[in-house]
Amino acid sequence: MTSGIARPERIVFACDAGMGSSAMGAAALSKKLKAAGLDIPVEHSAISDLPRDVPFVVTHESLAQRARTQCPAARICPITSFMGGTEYDAIVSELMH
Repeated sequence: MTSGIARPERIVFACDAGMGSSAMGAAALSKKLKAAGLDIPVEHSAISDLPRDVPFVVTHESLAQRARTQCPAARICPITSFMGGTEYDAIVSELMH
């Protein structure tokens, strides 16, 4: 991940259907952001329903290209596991710099 990016006003966590995995991932990431003192709302969405103007998208690496197509101006952050852990910590760290 690159540092020095502008802090987004919101983050959308996207999965294929926009329900289970993305809702759990959004809740986990939101909790980590709040613990770090970052007040950035985290929403969840189906990849096909991503708003074109979203600034920051977290999605599984298998869905990253679809997210780039749907939101060409967004920072796409591909992850390998929706259960996150260290990947979410890396996102928080990136957003703090």
